[in-house]
Amino acid sequence: MPFYMNEDGQRLFFEDCGKGSIILFIHPPGMGRKAFLQQHELAEQFRIIVPDLSGHGDSDTVNLSPTIEHYAEEIRHLVDYLKVDQVFVFGYSAGGSVAQQFALSYPEKVKGLILAGAFPKVDTMILKFEFKAGMSRLKQEARSLAKIIAASHFKEPEIRLEVEEHMMKSDRMVWHQFYKNAYHYDCASRLDELVMPVLLLYGTRPSWINKHLKYYRVLPKASLVVVDHASHQIPATHAPVVNQAVREFFNRTFMKK
Repeated sequence: MPFYMNEDGQRLFFEDCGKGSIILFIHPPGMGRKAFLQQHELAEQFRIIVPDLSGHGDSDTVNLSPTIEHYAEEIRHLVDYLKVDQVFVFGYSAGGSVAQQFALSYPEKVKGLILAGAFPKVDTMILKFEFKAGMSRLKQEARSLAKIIAASHFKEPEIRLEVEEHMMKSDRMVWHQFYKNAYHYDCASRLDELVMPVLLLYGTRPSWINKHLKYYRVLPKASLVVVDHASHQIPATHAPVVNQAVREFFNRTFMKK
């Protein structure tokens, strides 16, 4: 498994497979790169880079209180390490906060932005409750939270266990801080700066997530895919639709004759 070293010598792990335009995936708190197990088939057309952010999975802990801006910088270091000019960035759930911050901080490095179940800020009561419940359960019993998250994403028992065990490698303090900082993150007033093509992906069921769509109306180059009968965990639960939407977004936007 590839890894690179930061300036202080900590190892940051990432999966690297396929060839072509790079899609770099950013996971939500706790899950690590296993959140995107179902996106590996995209390596048939793209080069996919799937890191464990620091303090998660197989990556070392770099900062016990990482901010969203810290993780955006971590992604910049990874892109620089890869020696590429531009990448597509795919942020899922609160990983979308990091993706948006990276795109705002380094727009020249982002060829396209893909946001699945993302939000520019936490702005509904149910989403606020979910964040607080996650932070509370993490403090009480991390294993049970990992089981719940793994089960909500994957049906197969062996994959659930793989994801759960990967999550349990994460530093609990970092996991909690990622939740906390994503809860307070707010880039809504800057969304009009995202001038690159953007693909928004949502399921029809989680209205407490979908209500955030109103903020993205200011995006000049956005397209929207809503997955029927789907909840929030669409990269895992509705991977064929999500992966095809990514392919079509790329072909439609960047393969024009």
